Amino acid sequence: MSDKDSTLAQFDQAGAQRLEKIYLTPDVVQQREQIFQLLQVKPGMQALDIGCGPGLTSLALAQAVGDKGRVDAIDIAPPMLQLAARRCEHAKQVAFHQADVLHLPFADGAFDVALATQVYEYVADLDAAFTELARVMQSGAQVLLVDTDWESCVWACRDETRMRRVMQGWSQHIPHPQLPRSLVQRLQRAGFAKVEVNTIPLINLAFSTDTFSGGMMGFIASFVGGLPEYGTQLVADWQADVSSMEEAGGYFFSLNRYVFTAYKP
Repeated sequence: MSDKDSTLAQFDQAGAQRLEKIYLTPDVVQQREQIFQLLQVKPGMQALDIGCGPGLTSLALAQAVGDKGRVDAIDIAPPMLQLAARRCEHAKQVAFHQADVLHLPFADGAFDVALATQVYEYVADLDAAFTELARVMQSGAQVLLVDTDWESCVWACRDETRMRRVMQGWSQHIPHPQLPRSLVQRLQRAGFAKVEVNTIPLINLAFSTDTFSGGMMGFIASFVGGLPEYGTQLVADWQADVSSMEEAGGYFFSLNRYVFTAYKP
């Protein structure tokens, strides 16, 4: 299975709706607002939303660039594009495209600003992807990339061995589970400059499906439970353990989001 096919399999109609629900949890909404404060987007700009998902960032970019600006949003998963198009149906400055990051359907130097959240970790050929990103950005343009290293995850449980095993299984869902560790160097090789890194932690102190960790638990269980060496019983036991920690001394979840900003000279 190719990287593209693997990604599409994870974001079918049900997966897209599950991800949209996670993106609408209060902690992720707050995180998105913090990330946007680092984005230097102004009215009239040409903006690129990479891996637009359910269109929440596309809509925010549309509001920021205004009627005289434009937002081009791409995703490889049709169910995501359908959700995004419905969310942005009244934002006439937004155009959606089914495309991948290795073949951006835009002219050289087309954009003033670009945003990608949890996208490039799914891409095997990162050097080619960042070279392509640099191609479509004009001189002085800003790019903002958000990625996660799941080894930064702290999740209270009773069975630490099982927790580590589940997280090791989850790391198989993307080609680059520790992408933040090399992202500065990769961006610089692609020609970007003034690379800066900020960290935004996600913290949940109670179990609820209306939190990032509560929503991601099902996502992780669905993927890991389908791996031959794991199975559904192991992940069911893991879910029961973690979700009941509130009764056994305290639920605790923390995960770092790494926000990279860079500029094309």
